[in-house]
Amino acid sequence: MKKRFGIFAAVVIAAALTLTGCSSSDSATSESASCAKADLATVTEGKLTIATGEPAYYPWIIDDAPQTGNGFEGAVAYAVAKQLGFTNDEVVWVRTTFDSAVTPGEKNFDFNLQQFSITEERKTAVDFSSPYYTAPQAMAARLMERPLLQNLRMQS
Repeated sequence: MKKRFGIFAAVVIAAALTLTGCSSSDSATSESASCAKADLATVTEGKLTIATGEPAYYPWIIDDAPQTGNGFEGAVAYAVAKQLGFTNDEVVWVRTTFDSAVTPGEKNFDFNLQQFSITEERKTAVDFSSPYYTAPQAMAARLMERPLLQNLRMQS
């Protein structure tokens, strides 16, 4: 049951990402950009190049092998590719460092899946989709380290 829910969630997220990417950014127009495979300006014609981290971690990518489609982001990537009309054989994976993926400049991928927290600073350099996964961030420490946590709280 959990596996079916995960697959369902990945397909729903993929559809949302696809629709977000193909919608017009100008709300004054009613036309949408085409998501037809032939109309997409990809890095390599006829291929969808997807970036992930080096290494890619569990559970996002299983066994650091994104091409298997195993793991949450692997499944999302292939679901998006399918929505856009690409077969698994037409998906090319490349690796990026975290910093190179979120800094301005030329990229060797069409999109990147890599557990980024969306921040205002990063939005100035990267066009983010709607978040496909959110997780609150927390810190755990042993009770005897409470003064350390107090210091961290005061510094933030």
